[in-house]
Amino acid sequence: MSYSLHRFAWVSVVILGLASSCTTTVHLEALAPASVPMPPTLQRIATANRILPDNRRDKFFDVLEGVFTGEGPMVDRAGAEACVLSTGEALMRNSPRFRVTPANLQLVGRTREFFLPPMAPDYVRRVCRTSQVDGLVVLEAFDSDMQLQRRQEERVIKEKDKPDRKVLVTVVHMDMRIVSGFRTYGPEGLVVDQARQEDHLGWSSEGATYQAALAGLPAPERCIREVALRIGDQYARRIAPSYVPLTRNVYTRAKKNAQMQQARQCVQATDWTQAAARWQQAARSINHVVAGRAFYNLAVYEEMNNRLPEAIDYARKAAYTCQMRPAVAYLRVLQDRQQAEQLVQTQMAGSRAK
Repeated sequence: MSYSLHRFAWVSVVILGLASSCTTTVHLEALAPASVPMPPTLQRIATANRILPDNRRDKFFDVLEGVFTGEGPMVDRAGAEACVLSTGEALMRNSPRFRVTPANLQLVGRTREFFLPPMAPDYVRRVCRTSQVDGLVVLEAFDSDMQLQRRQEERVIKEKDKPDRKVLVTVVHMDMRIVSGFRTYGPEGLVVDQARQEDHLGWSSEGATYQAALAGLPAPERCIREVALRIGDQYARRIAPSYVPLTRNVYTRAKKNAQMQQARQCVQATDWTQAAARWQQAARSINHVVAGRAFYNLAVYEEMNNRLPEAIDYARKAAYTCQMRPAVAYLRVLQDRQQAEQLVQTQMAGSRAK
């Protein structure tokens, strides 16, 4: 059975100066293959957080680490929870591959070791039976590191009826880096994927003094959470085919051609069926510029409707019959998409979307 491998959304269509420009940007989404295929028997999953202190000594070290790094006590705990939550939400929102339980399991077992040894298969199977799932996606390592850099820069102050004056300001840049470790356990309780991930984001602020510049930065807890959300989304895309945004351009003008002008009005009214009918007529033009743009637009229309073979055929006509250079690049994009779609079909075999 075939899958709906992309979603077309006329939500943020960007009309690039339609009165004077010759293109309109169309936004759609397509399923991109996962980096690591999962076993077909892994259908129902739960996310779990294993980053929890299992004794008072570990709790003490968490607080101590937060005090010395300036991140605040227990912020890694909150960041880890946000990371796990983000993974589960991304799997539910961006991919039809798994049935994801809404519960985020808490599995105690942290030591001061960064990446814990894998959980015992018997324990994993027991947790899966209790949760009524086939496998677990578990965050098993999480650590944040905050770096602050400061410098002085000159600013020119302009005031009415006064000469320009220069002042020195302090600029502070904060970089928040997170290193995490995920494991996915399959139906047999064994590890089917393991990944160490790293990501970071930066923020800058300036003020008359170092303290004023620091006050303008967001709280470390918020920064850790933002990076953690990105990491969780990245891991979800690693193990599950996920929707990614795509943009395409359609031509709305060509040598004052009547059919292209009419199609332009249809595009403005989001009447794609009528627009395609006008492009079909314009494609018969003896003018290669008109015909090439019409064929190109028809390729986009077919891609929007998930008919990649037809889209490739039209793009090939625009590229080779009409010698349209942008169509050559678009043809490669469509061919890559067709290969990706075949891989997605394989990765989705037996999934809930079937």
